[in-house]
Amino acid sequence: MALWDRLRESAQTMQAQLTAKKHELQSGAFRDASMAMCALVAAADGTIDPSERRRVAQLVATNDVLHHFPPDALHRRFEDHLDQLTADFTLGKVSALQEIGKAKRKPAEARAVIQIGIVIGCADGHFDDSERAVVREACSALDIPPAEFDLHRPLRVPRPYRAVDEPPAAPGGEEAAHREAVLPDDDLQVFLKALASSTRQKLFAHFADGEELTVGEVAERAGLGPSTTSEHLAVLRRGGLLQSTRSGKLVRYRADKEGIAELLGQLHSYLRSPSGARDTP
Repeated sequence: MALWDRLRESAQTMQAQLTAKKHELQSGAFRDASMAMCALVAAADGTIDPSERRRVAQLVATNDVLHHFPPDALHRRFEDHLDQLTADFTLGKVSALQEIGKAKRKPAEARAVIQIGIVIGCADGHFDDSERAVVREACSALDIPPAEFDLHRPLRVPRPYRAVDEPPAAPGGEEAAHREAVLPDDDLQVFLKALASSTRQKLFAHFADGEELTVGEVAERAGLGPSTTSEHLAVLRRGGLLQSTRSGKLVRYRADKEGIAELLGQLHSYLRSPSGARDTP
């Protein structure tokens, strides 16, 4: 089973475990550490775009495990951490990790904080490397081995499709062999969705020559508002087309050539075997 598939199934199991013990997770330390964890996941790549901020805030508000805490208190702590991360990402991250570290006095709560981070990170269907990295740092702050949560290995690994040009002999003949062919995986699905927008296609064209650009620079070139541009760039980043790096208060985006090449290889393999996606009675 692919690493992402294991993580997704693990996140579902973690949410069920958290729900089962939610009455034991009512301390102020757990509340504060959880909000710091959620803020770090929302800002994991060094950017805090409005869509990601709203998405994580909504997940916090609807999470059954956090439901017994006053919503205003959760929201205020979450936003306070995001404000610190916006003002100075490095100092904001140090502050959030210090808050998370306070939960290690109770091992059950400490592990629940990590589980909250993984559940929130996996909720959009793409728990990317930057999100995994901040959860690993939270593990260190809590003296928990990242391997305990399958966070010790890179998420993006080549997952080539099984060739069906010459299908192996199988009961039922060629049609049965084709039924076993796999469909596009999650990374490729997110990649294709990111490219489905003509606006995002035009924005990505600005990075075709290898340039590194800020949100403001892309917005000016494209004639779009900074908020709209930031949301589109975040989708392109989650889709594996862009990478982002922070330099001081500026975040620069660039094309993720290695990631794109890998995803295009997967798409090529899939398109060579279109019969693999055919539904059979």
